Amino acid sequence: VIFPKLGEIAKQWTSCADCDDPNPKWADISRGILICLQCSGVHRSLGTHVSKCRSITLDKWTQEMVDNMQPSNTEFNKEYEYNVPKEFMKPKSSTNRDIRTKYITAKYIGLEAYKDKLIPAFHKDQNKDSDPLPPVFATADYDTKHVNDGDEKDNQKGMVEYTGVIQIHVISASDLPKADLLSASDPYCIFRNSNGQSVKTKVIDNNNDPKWNEHLVLSVNENEPITIE
Repeated sequence: VIFPKLGEIAKQWTSCADCDDPNPKWADISRGILICLQCSGVHRSLGTHVSKCRSITLDKWTQEMVDNMQPSNTEFNKEYEYNVPKEFMKPKSSTNRDIRTKYITAKYIGLEAYKDKLIPAFHKDQNKDSDPLPPVFATADYDTKHVNDGDEKDNQKGMVEYTGVIQIHVISASDLPKADLLSASDPYCIFRNSNGQSVKTKVIDNNNDPKWNEHLVLSVNENEPITIE
Protein backbone atom coordinates (compact mmCIF):
# COMPACT_ATOMS: atom_id res chain seq x y z
CA VAL A 1 0.00 0.00 0.00
CA ILE A 2 1.41 3.38 -1.00
CA PHE A 3 0.91 6.37 1.29
CA PRO A 4 -1.32 8.89 -0.50
CA LYS A 5 1.31 11.59 -0.09
CA LEU A 6 4.01 9.29 -1.54
CA GLY A 7 1.80 8.60 -4.54
CA GLU A 8 1.33 12.33 -5.11
CA ILE A 9 5.07 12.98 -4.82
CA ALA A 10 5.83 10.17 -7.28
CA LYS A 11 3.64 11.90 -9.87
CA GLN A 12 5.90 14.97 -9.66
CA TRP A 13 8.98 12.94 -10.47
CA THR A 14 9.37 12.91 -14.24
CA SER A 15 12.38 10.58 -14.09
CA CYS A 16 14.81 8.71 -11.86
CA ALA A 17 17.11 11.05 -9.93
CA ASP A 18 20.17 9.58 -11.65
CA CYS A 19 19.07 8.64 -15.19
CA ASP A 20 16.19 9.25 -17.60
CA ASP A 21 14.02 6.27 -16.63
CA PRO A 22 10.53 7.83 -16.54
CA ASN A 23 9.03 5.39 -14.03
CA PRO A 24 11.23 5.00 -10.93
CA LYS A 25 9.83 2.49 -8.43
CA TRP A 26 12.58 2.63 -5.82
CA ALA A 27 13.74 5.26 -3.36
CA ASP A 28 16.85 6.28 -1.49
CA ILE A 29 15.21 7.24 1.78
CA SER A 30 18.39 8.81 3.17
CA ARG A 31 17.99 11.67 0.65
CA GLY A 32 14.31 11.33 -0.15
CA ILE A 33 14.71 10.61 -3.86
CA LEU A 34 13.16 8.24 -6.37
CA ILE A 35 15.43 5.99 -8.43
CA CYS A 36 14.95 3.22 -10.96
CA LEU A 37 15.73 -0.48 -10.49
CA GLN A 38 19.14 -0.28 -12.18
CA CYS A 39 20.28 2.80 -10.27
CA SER A 40 19.03 1.30 -7.01
CA GLY A 41 21.44 -1.59 -7.58
CA VAL A 42 24.35 0.86 -7.77
CA HIS A 43 23.14 2.72 -4.68
CA ARG A 44 23.00 -0.52 -2.68
CA SER A 45 26.50 -1.47 -3.77
CA LEU A 46 27.83 1.77 -2.24
CA GLY A 47 26.75 0.66 1.24
CA THR A 48 24.08 1.74 3.70
CA HIS A 49 26.30 4.56 4.97
CA VAL A 50 25.72 6.16 1.54
CA SER A 51 22.21 5.11 0.56
CA LYS A 52 19.28 3.26 2.08
CA CYS A 53 17.03 1.85 -0.65
CA ARG A 54 13.35 0.93 -0.42
CA SER A 55 10.80 -0.18 -2.97
CA ILE A 56 7.85 2.21 -3.08
CA THR A 57 5.50 -0.75 -3.59
CA LEU A 58 7.13 -3.78 -1.91
CA ASP A 59 8.57 -2.33 1.30
CA LYS A 60 7.00 -0.90 4.43
CA TRP A 61 7.11 2.88 4.75
CA THR A 62 6.66 5.19 7.71
CA GLN A 63 5.14 8.63 7.60
CA GLU A 64 8.55 10.04 8.52
CA MET A 65 10.09 8.47 5.39
CA VAL A 66 7.34 9.91 3.24
CA ASP A 67 7.68 13.37 4.77
CA ASN A 68 11.43 13.28 3.99
CA MET A 69 10.86 12.84 0.24
CA GLN A 70 12.03 15.54 -2.16
CA PRO A 71 9.26 17.19 -4.24
CA SER A 72 10.74 16.30 -7.65
CA ASN A 73 13.85 15.19 -9.51
CA THR A 74 14.22 18.71 -10.90
CA GLU A 75 14.31 20.34 -7.48
CA PHE A 76 16.68 17.75 -6.06
CA ASN A 77 19.14 17.93 -8.94
CA LYS A 78 19.35 21.72 -8.80
CA GLU A 79 21.64 21.00 -5.84
CA TYR A 80 23.16 17.60 -6.59
CA GLU A 81 23.81 18.20 -10.32
CA TYR A 82 24.74 21.85 -10.11
CA ASN A 83 28.05 21.49 -11.93
CA VAL A 84 28.76 18.21 -13.75
CA PRO A 85 32.10 17.94 -15.62
CA LYS A 86 31.87 16.60 -19.16
CA GLU A 87 33.86 13.48 -18.31
CA PHE A 88 30.92 12.34 -16.19
CA MET A 89 28.15 11.45 -18.61
CA LYS A 90 24.73 11.08 -17.04
CA PRO A 91 23.32 7.60 -17.72
CA LYS A 92 20.19 6.92 -19.69
CA SER A 93 17.95 3.98 -18.89
CA SER A 94 19.89 1.83 -21.40
CA THR A 95 23.37 2.89 -20.27
CA ASN A 96 25.79 0.19 -19.13
CA ARG A 97 26.48 -0.33 -15.45
CA ASP A 98 30.10 0.86 -15.56
CA ILE A 99 29.10 4.38 -16.68
CA ARG A 100 26.15 4.37 -14.28
CA THR A 101 28.37 3.41 -11.33
CA LYS A 102 30.99 6.05 -12.16
CA TYR A 103 28.35 8.79 -12.30
CA ILE A 104 26.41 7.82 -9.18
CA THR A 105 29.57 7.29 -7.13
CA ALA A 106 30.90 10.75 -7.99
CA LYS A 107 27.48 12.32 -7.47
CA TYR A 108 26.98 11.01 -3.93
CA ILE A 109 30.40 9.98 -2.56
CA GLY A 110 32.83 12.18 -4.44
CA LEU A 111 35.91 11.72 -6.59
CA GLU A 112 37.63 9.59 -3.96
CA ALA A 113 36.32 6.85 -1.69
CA TYR A 114 36.02 8.88 1.48
CA LYS A 115 35.71 6.63 4.51
CA ASP A 116 34.13 8.95 7.02
CA LYS A 117 32.79 11.82 4.94
CA LEU A 118 30.76 12.08 1.74
CA ILE A 119 31.72 14.93 -0.58
CA PRO A 120 29.28 14.91 -3.55
CA ALA A 121 31.33 16.08 -6.52
CA PHE A 122 28.57 17.87 -8.47
CA HIS A 123 26.77 19.45 -5.51
CA LYS A 124 26.26 23.19 -5.38
CA ASP A 125 28.09 23.40 -2.06
CA GLN A 126 31.26 21.99 -3.65
CA ASN A 127 31.08 24.36 -6.63
CA LYS A 128 30.23 27.72 -5.09
CA ASP A 129 32.73 29.54 -7.30
CA SER A 130 31.57 27.85 -10.50
CA ASP A 131 28.72 28.56 -12.87
CA PRO A 132 25.99 25.95 -13.28
CA LEU A 133 26.94 23.18 -15.71
CA PRO A 134 24.08 20.76 -16.39
CA PRO A 135 24.88 17.11 -17.11
CA VAL A 136 25.06 15.65 -20.60
CA PHE A 137 23.39 12.30 -21.19
CA ALA A 138 25.49 9.40 -22.43
CA THR A 139 24.85 8.59 -26.07
CA ALA A 140 24.60 5.08 -27.48
CA ASP A 141 27.97 5.61 -29.16
CA TYR A 142 29.59 6.66 -25.87
CA ASP A 143 28.02 3.69 -24.15
CA THR A 144 29.40 1.27 -26.74
CA LYS A 145 32.91 2.71 -26.48
CA HIS A 146 32.94 2.36 -22.70
CA VAL A 147 31.79 -1.20 -22.31
CA ASN A 148 33.45 -4.55 -22.82
CA ASP A 149 31.73 -7.89 -23.26
CA GLY A 150 31.65 -8.60 -19.53
CA ASP A 151 30.20 -5.18 -18.74
CA GLU A 152 27.57 -5.59 -21.42
CA LYS A 153 26.44 -8.86 -19.90
CA ASP A 154 26.30 -7.25 -16.47
CA ASN A 155 24.19 -4.45 -17.90
CA GLN A 156 21.76 -6.91 -19.43
CA LYS A 157 21.53 -8.68 -16.09
CA GLY A 158 20.75 -5.43 -14.37
CA MET A 159 17.65 -5.08 -16.54
CA VAL A 160 16.04 -8.26 -15.15
CA GLU A 161 12.95 -7.51 -13.08
CA TYR A 162 13.05 -8.92 -9.58
CA THR A 163 10.23 -10.69 -7.78
CA GLY A 164 10.84 -9.13 -4.38
CA VAL A 165 13.34 -7.96 -1.81
CA ILE A 166 15.08 -9.65 1.08
CA GLN A 167 15.63 -7.79 4.34
CA ILE A 168 18.88 -8.75 6.06
CA HIS A 169 19.74 -7.92 9.66
CA VAL A 170 23.50 -8.23 10.13
CA ILE A 171 24.19 -8.46 13.85
CA SER A 172 27.75 -9.51 14.74
CA ALA A 173 30.60 -11.99 14.39
CA SER A 174 33.14 -13.38 16.83
CA ASP A 175 36.62 -14.87 16.90
CA LEU A 176 37.47 -13.83 13.35
CA PRO A 177 41.03 -14.59 12.17
CA LYS A 178 43.64 -11.86 12.49
CA ALA A 179 44.78 -9.97 9.42
CA ASP A 180 48.38 -10.70 10.42
CA LEU A 181 50.44 -11.36 13.53
CA LEU A 182 50.31 -7.76 14.68
CA SER A 183 46.82 -6.54 13.86
CA ALA A 184 43.19 -7.58 13.90
CA SER A 185 40.95 -7.75 10.85
CA ASP A 186 38.86 -4.96 9.28
CA PRO A 187 35.70 -7.03 8.73
CA TYR A 188 32.65 -6.32 6.60
CA CYS A 189 29.97 -8.40 4.84
CA ILE A 190 28.73 -8.32 1.24
CA PHE A 191 25.48 -9.89 0.09
CA ARG A 192 25.17 -10.33 -3.68
CA ASN A 193 22.31 -11.47 -5.92
CA SER A 194 22.65 -13.42 -9.15
CA ASN A 195 22.54 -10.23 -11.24
CA GLY A 196 25.66 -8.79 -9.65
CA GLN A 197 23.91 -6.24 -7.45
CA SER A 198 25.13 -6.19 -3.88
CA VAL A 199 24.78 -4.54 -0.48
CA LYS A 200 27.63 -4.05 1.94
CA THR A 201 27.91 -3.41 5.64
CA LYS A 202 30.20 -0.76 7.05
CA VAL A 203 33.84 -1.70 7.64
CA ILE A 204 34.75 -2.06 11.32
CA ASP A 205 38.44 -1.32 11.79
CA ASN A 206 40.80 -3.55 13.71
CA ASN A 207 38.20 -5.74 15.38
CA ASN A 208 37.91 -9.54 15.40
CA ASP A 209 34.56 -9.41 17.24
CA PRO A 210 32.63 -6.86 15.17
CA LYS A 211 29.09 -5.72 15.91
CA TRP A 212 27.29 -4.23 12.91
CA ASN A 213 23.61 -4.25 13.87
CA GLU A 214 22.75 -3.06 10.35
CA HIS A 215 19.60 -3.49 8.30
CA LEU A 216 20.22 -4.17 4.58
CA VAL A 217 17.79 -4.67 1.71
CA LEU A 218 18.59 -6.51 -1.54
CA SER A 219 16.46 -7.17 -4.62
CA VAL A 220 16.04 -10.88 -5.26
CA ASN A 221 14.44 -13.39 -7.57
CA GLU A 222 12.83 -16.23 -5.67
CA ASN A 223 14.40 -18.79 -8.03
CA GLU A 224 17.97 -17.48 -7.72
CA PRO A 225 20.39 -17.73 -4.78
CA ILE A 226 22.25 -14.91 -3.03
CA THR A 227 25.90 -15.17 -2.01
CA ILE A 228 27.59 -13.93 1.15
CA GLU A 229 31.17 -12.68 1.12
